[in-house]
Amino acid sequence: MAKDTVDYAALSLAEVRSGLEAVAGEVHATFGGLGSGQLNWRPDPGRWSVAQCFEHLLTADRLMFRAAEAALADGAARSVWQRLPIVPSLLGRMLIRSQAPGGTRRFTAPAQAQPASRDIDADIVQRFVEQQRGAVARLRTLDEQRAARVIMTSPFIKVVTYSVLDGWRLVLAHERRHFEQARGVARSPGFPKA
Repeated sequence: MAKDTVDYAALSLAEVRSGLEAVAGEVHATFGGLGSGQLNWRPDPGRWSVAQCFEHLLTADRLMFRAAEAALADGAARSVWQRLPIVPSLLGRMLIRSQAPGGTRRFTAPAQAQPASRDIDADIVQRFVEQQRGAVARLRTLDEQRAARVIMTSPFIKVVTYSVLDGWRLVLAHERRHFEQARGVARSPGFPKA
């Protein structure tokens, strides 16, 4: 597998939007025809299934979307962390690059974004694709300059802040990383063929 050479931290809002559309299409094409047994199969107890990857993304993305919307709301109160100069842009770039595909460091998902340990309904792929469509629609109405200027708070670590634009870049990088993780699961020895 070739290392991803995209610098997610430098993407424009239009590039993020087209990236989210591409992820939705690739997810549907790659995993849309899989059955429940295939989606819930795990290569070993310490690794996630394809379904768990997408359940994690559904939850994490939903929390990110809410945090971005809250920051963009007129009259939104700003925390001290949101008012610090320079820190949000440094944290944003660092987080985006840490979550991009091809990274070797493993992370533990925050408690609020942990996937279920039980079998997940086979409609998980379709739910993810539908959420992507909604995300793309949100981005069509978002002004890039405003998104770059408004600072949001991470829904996972309250002292971590970055621009709304970096939040969307982070969403895309994170999705790409877990798409590759799910694809790796489907390529693992023993993956059920039907």
